Amino acid sequence: MKMVFVGGDNKLFGDEVYISDINDVKHLRKVQRIRVGEEIEVFDPVTSKKCLTKIVDVNDDKLVGRVISFTTIKKAKPFIYLFQGLVQKGTFEDEIHKLSELGVDYIIPVIAKYSQNYEINEKYKERLRRICFESAKQVGNPFPSTILDSIDVVRNFDELRKFINSFEGRNKKIIFTWQAINGNEPKNLLDIIHEIKEFDNIFIAIGSEGGFSESEEKSFGDLGFEPVHLGREIFLKSDTVCIGVSFVFRLLRY
Repeated sequence: MKMVFVGGDNKLFGDEVYISDINDVKHLRKVQRIRVGEEIEVFDPVTSKKCLTKIVDVNDDKLVGRVISFTTIKKAKPFIYLFQGLVQKGTFEDEIHKLSELGVDYIIPVIAKYSQNYEINEKYKERLRRICFESAKQVGNPFPSTILDSIDVVRNFDELRKFINSFEGRNKKIIFTWQAINGNEPKNLLDIIHEIKEFDNIFIAIGSEGGFSESEEKSFGDLGFEPVHLGREIFLKSDTVCIGVSFVFRLLRY
């Protein structure tokens, strides 16, 4: 069932829904071929309410619906924070698209020794937010990924340390690598995956194509990140690891 998000040109007043977003109207009329009397889902991100809505009027530039019932949706724990070493912009945007589909809660771009190094200013961050929103909307995910400020672990690792230490509750921290960190040998992801529901937050660090440097991995280890791998014989690209790992965590969370 098609999900439409409230916001922008789409409005929710009481039990009446007005859909005027050009792309939503086009998709509903031309692709879904929605007719009067049919039902869609409308999600209000402000109240976290998903409204089952019956269409009562269809025009060239607007659809009008009436809410039949609603349910309040809550994000499922644990919340997933992905620290992703910066890759080339096109690849990074493709990653963002898939990660938001899969429901990764927060994405933190990381500038590391072997990563790409480009500025993520407000203009570019807004572009990434739009990618998150559109990709989540396409698959009916009511909670698009949130893009947080980038962290430079080369110049200021303390910024990452402060971010991690600001969280209370039970937190699981893992970093993908084939190397031992501070004497701890990396475990297979399958050996720890059953623990996921015991935690409030999962922090996942994945390097760019060159991975993290030895000193960066040690710093992550000092913060309590456990080394994890996807199999000794598996050498996947960074973006493939991000998407694959996020898919596994989503399956277990829900």
